[in-house]
Amino acid sequence: MPDLKIPEDGLSQTALYTAWVRCEEAGRPQPLFTDPLAGFLVAELEDRPALAASVAQMRAISSGFPSYHVVRTRFFDDRIGHALEGGVRQVVVLGAGVDGRTTRLPCPPGTRWFELDLPDMTEFKTTLVARSGLTPTCERIGVAADLRTDWATPLRAAGFDPGQPSAWLAEGLLMHLTPEKGDVLLAALTALSAPGSHLFLDHLQASMLGEQGAQLRDGLDKHGVIFRAARDDIEDWLGAAGWRASVYAGVDPVIGHGRSVAPVPASWLAAATRVVSTPGHPGRQSRGNRPTARAKS
Repeated sequence: MPDLKIPEDGLSQTALYTAWVRCEEAGRPQPLFTDPLAGFLVAELEDRPALAASVAQMRAISSGFPSYHVVRTRFFDDRIGHALEGGVRQVVVLGAGVDGRTTRLPCPPGTRWFELDLPDMTEFKTTLVARSGLTPTCERIGVAADLRTDWATPLRAAGFDPGQPSAWLAEGLLMHLTPEKGDVLLAALTALSAPGSHLFLDHLQASMLGEQGAQLRDGLDKHGVIFRAARDDIEDWLGAAGWRASVYAGVDPVIGHGRSVAPVPASWLAAATRVVSTPGHPGRQSRGNRPTARAKS
């Protein structure tokens, strides 16, 4: 069995931190989910004290993250499950990190799950799943790609079919891309999205780039984790690209399953569906037919 070479750059540490949070959720009396792959990874970190200490430091400076990450995880679990129940058989996770959904969410036969990340993380994730002994519930396909460049080509080369509806997940990603790169990413995935496709994402509220997020940003900067974007116009941004979105504040009790979420990081979570183009406005709905998305703060 290959050695487990854990990437140690800043963004990779955020993936390890998220796994830590998900592992701890399993120990609660009524967990919103359980993630065996996260538990296996956390056990591996016990033999790597320096890396474990770095992840622990991230936890100390981001006290609001655990509750938010747990609610966010359940939010996307439910939406992906709904998409699969509706007939979608392609899932694409952008910046997948060590997400363990392929080993814990029930998937219908024929589901293909593409996980895109940088080469080091993709290699690590493949080894992690193999060493864990967990059996994926679908066909898991790791795709080595840089989301800041051309990632559509390696995705299609891995077997992705743009003619079939897909469920896209951008979890903990957009805030680390510049606004311009975020626009390019959205345009690229939209071009690959057949009718009936879904898009699930989270983003920071604009206040997180101001005074409200200053302390958190300063702490994360020391670990090489930088917030490069935030926005409060998620519904309009997605609508302009051809998606009809329901948008929720991270603290909205409607999505909290009884959990109280700390106000920092201030965030948005969105679930969107691909809409039919109207004449003269490719990829957009007419203003008169556009429903109002749910946005609570």
